[in-house]
Amino acid sequence: MRTIYLFLIFSLMMGLGTQAQDTVRVNVLGKNMVTVVENGSKTDVKIGDNTINIYDDKHDSVKIRVGRKTMVVTEGNHGTKVAFDHLDDKKFENWTGSAPKFKGHWSFFEMGVNTFASVDYAGYTIPGYSSYHGSNYLDINHNKSLEVNINLFKYSFGLQKKHNNFGLVTGLGLNFNDYRFNNWMTIKNDYGSIVPIPMSDPKLQKSKLSTGFLTVPLLLEYQIPNSNGLWISAGLIGGLKMGSHTKVKIDGKKYKDRNDFNINPFRGGSTVRLGYKGFNIFGTYYFTPLFKDGRGPEMDPITVGIGLLNW
Repeated sequence: MRTIYLFLIFSLMMGLGTQAQDTVRVNVLGKNMVTVVENGSKTDVKIGDNTINIYDDKHDSVKIRVGRKTMVVTEGNHGTKVAFDHLDDKKFENWTGSAPKFKGHWSFFEMGVNTFASVDYAGYTIPGYSSYHGSNYLDINHNKSLEVNINLFKYSFGLQKKHNNFGLVTGLGLNFNDYRFNNWMTIKNDYGSIVPIPMSDPKLQKSKLSTGFLTVPLLLEYQIPNSNGLWISAGLIGGLKMGSHTKVKIDGKKYKDRNDFNINPFRGGSTVRLGYKGFNIFGTYYFTPLFKDGRGPEMDPITVGIGLLNW
């Protein structure tokens, strides 16, 4: 932070020292990197797409704005005081002369609990495995069937001219799901279909199916006015499968089988999110079944969880 403040003071000195020119530009390799514009007691320092406002009110104080943060440095009889503040929408507009841009929410980190809806074992046939139809062999342990999302990029687009509380949110993320089997079994791809493999080893510790997807959301978000950070969003989430595997742990030893397992390579879902500032709760229903049609039980994944650390 100290380096930033020294740079701001240097930029201010540049503007004040150029009486015959109100604008100073710094070019690096032919590109305009920094622009300093002086207009009376106000100096704007533009670095890329970001603008820093500096006010000298001629009463022994200097005010500096960086994004939604402000710093006021005041010299008095008892020394120099530094005060910090966070700007709400009204204060931001007073500082900049324009309303802040819409900034949506899509948490950097999310964690949820997995389950299935519309489970149907009768929609596919397995030669030699007919006794498993209706046996619910893919029953999962919900406490240990988790989803983890790492959302790497987020983009927000405001849909209003005079307000900034409604807009579109999209981005790119990584989605990882574990489905921990409740029964003593695992699965494999046999005869073109998913088949259960019973396991009777008393030292079996866990058995699960794991999937990984690349995800892209398309969300409409409404930020409730005068709520100090309350928002709601809803929309669609698309996914492209990156991989899948089963893992069996027996007596401390782990065995992985990386396979396609007839899991749909593309999937789509609908999601609803309710949040307060950087925290939210969400529910996602994937209307694309986990397995390809006729290649495994018909089951639609559902996840309920929380999100943290908004971009």
